[in-house]
Amino acid sequence: MHMAVLTPSEHSPNSALIAPSRLELECMQKRLIANMRDGLSATITLAVVGVLAIMLLQAWALPDATILGLQEIVGVTVFASCTWFMYERGEKKLRLFAFEPADHTMTGEIRALLNRLPGGAAYQQAIEMEQRAFTIGELDEIRARVRKSLAAS
Repeated sequence: MHMAVLTPSEHSPNSALIAPSRLELECMQKRLIANMRDGLSATITLAVVGVLAIMLLQAWALPDATILGLQEIVGVTVFASCTWFMYERGEKKLRLFAFEPADHTMTGEIRALLNRLPGGAAYQQAIEMEQRAFTIGELDEIRARVRKSLAAS
């Protein structure tokens, strides 16, 4: 299923403001969570390989100080890679937080911003017909659209 809402980078001045349905949001969220699980599996695999590499360094016939130094380098590299990978995928690329329901204050802001956009009333009406809450991702997108429309004016 394809999500109807465009990301801010895909906007053109003539693109329509279309509210995603509850089903579209759920499908998109499930797909992103599956991607996140794949990333988690890759991260766990990297961590296990790192631990094995640290343990195998003990078997090398090198001075203890060299082995300890190599183990530290491998450990820090693996830890930093795992942390970066999960943050990069979960927070920046997948933006899982964007699917959280907007709180009451955000909902008021979204409605005020929609009043400034062409098609904003229809967007709000579509959300109300679905009987679902606005999401944080929608707030981000609507803010970006309002900024663009103000900059174009």
